[in-house]
This record gives sequence, structure tokens and C-alpha cells, in this order.
Amino acid sequence: MHDHEKASWIKAYEWIRDAIESSGIEMGAPLPENQLAREIGVSRTPIREALRSLEQDGYVKIIPQKGAFVSEISLEDLKEIYDIRKLLEPFAALSAVNRIPEEEIDEMERGWKALKKAALAGEVDLTRVSEMDLLLHLTITKYATNKRIGAIISTYHAQIKRFQKLSAQSLSNIHETIGQHIEILEKLRDRDARGLSSLLYEHIAKSESNIMKDYFLK
Repeated sequence: MHDHEKASWIKAYEWIRDAIESSGIEMGAPLPENQLAREIGVSRTPIREALRSLEQDGYVKIIPQKGAFVSEISLEDLKEIYDIRKLLEPFAALSAVNRIPEEEIDEMERGWKALKKAALAGEVDLTRVSEMDLLLHLTITKYATNKRIGAIISTYHAQIKRFQKLSAQSLSNIHETIGQHIEILEKLRDRDARGLSSLLYEHIAKSESNIMKDYFLK
């Protein structure tokens, strides 16, 4: 693949992925190649390649003779993935708590405190909230001694990332969730394994409850 073709493919992939994650393109919506090519400003070939990659990553479903569609997230998906997270992430925290470098904790804490300051000023960046949320969870699984936990979580990375977006959008109290993340980081800084594990479970369960209430039980 030439540099120009690669750049077009990356542009198409990121444009479609970001539109799906931000709910700019709704679940189940068709993804016509011609229309996407016009909107993104590339030819159909990189669109086709991008859709194939997005299907592998769980964002898109391609149906023969019908075309590509945004993959839907069901209530069953939510329950199954969050059951996995509630089991694995608090367990991962027990071994990761003493392995995460101080500088990474510092960086995440600065990020969340900046979000707290912005929220107090009435400026809320939900995309940044979901990105920081995902970073915290992935950092914990990355440093767990059981590397298979990270591998399992990464299998559902696309779905988890979409859920993080939904969770951020559904938050009724942004100050509460920011405070909760800062509290998680305090447990991490104190190297409080049991406290971190327990708080992480509560946080994941609350996120699941928010999404279920606001998107599936209306």
C-alpha cells in the first residue's frame, strides 16, 4: 500500500470510527460507500478497506449483497461485557496496584484534576472524560501480573470504548464521576489493593447501571 493510499485509508477509518463513537452515526445505520467517499473526500477503495477493518474491530457489520451497517450494541452485550469487566478488572487491580509507576499515576491525576476544574467552570468535555476513563482502566489491566487479563479486555476494546462514550453521555452528575476517578487514583497512590479493587468494582457497576437506565430501559 502506497503512502497516499495508506493516508486515505487511515483518514476514512478514523472518520467513520469517530462518527460511530460520538453517535454521529447511529447504531444499525447503513454505511453507503459512495456517500462516505464524498463526505470524507477519498475514493471508494479506502472506504471499502476501512469498513473491513472496522468490522474486524467490532464497529461495523457487513452483510453480503446488502452492504455495511453500524454494529448494534444489545442489552445482552452490555451485561456480558460488564460481567467480564466486574470480574477481571478488580482482580487485576490487586496485582497492578504496586506495579503502576508513580509518574503514570501523576499524569492521570493531573488529567482528572484538570477535568474537575473545567467542570466547576461549567465546561465539560465528554470525549475527554471517556478517554481518561478508558486510559485508567487499561493502565490497571496493563500492569496486572496476569497478562491474559489485558488480552481478554483488549478483545472487547472497541465495544468498551463505545460503552465509555455512552457512559460519559449518560452521566447525570459529571462532578460525581470525576470525584470517583480521583478517589480511585488516591487508592492507587496509597497502594491500597483491597480498597482499589472494591472501588473499581463499584465504579464499573455504576457505569453499567447508568447505560442500562439511559439507553436500554427507557
